[in-house]
Amino acid sequence: KGAKEKGEKCPTKVTNQVFRHAKHNGAVYINKPKMRHYVHCYALHCLDSEQSNHLRRLYRERGENVGAWRQACYYPLVAIARENNWDIEGIFNRNEKLKIWYVPTKLRQLCHMERSKECP
Repeated sequence: KGAKEKGEKCPTKVTNQVFRHAKHNGAVYINKPKMRHYVHCYALHCLDSEQSNHLRRLYRERGENVGAWRQACYYPLVAIARENNWDIEGIFNRNEKLKIWYVPTKLRQLCHMERSKECP
C-alpha cells in the first residue's frame, strides 16, 4: 500500500500539479527542486482560485517579478487561517488536493506570528 492510500503525506508525488501551476503563472525559470517554494501559491489557488488569479493579474500588470507574487500569496492564506481559528493544518488536510502536502514552514511561521499579535 502506498503512502497516499494510508493517508500519509507524499508531496513528491504531486509536485507536477504545483509545477504546472507555477509555470502557468509565469514562473518559467523554476525547476522541480524549487517547487516546494511554490506550494503555498498552489494552495491559495486550490482554496480560492478567484483571489489567486486576481493576485497574479495584479502583479503582472504592475510588471512585478514572480518572486514578488510568490511572497504576496502568503497573506491571503494567513487570512484564511485566521477565519478558520488558525488551523492551517486542518485547512490543508480537508482539501482534496492539498491534504498530501505538508504545510510550508514559512506559512506556519507567519500564521504563528499573526496569531501571537492578536493575543499577546
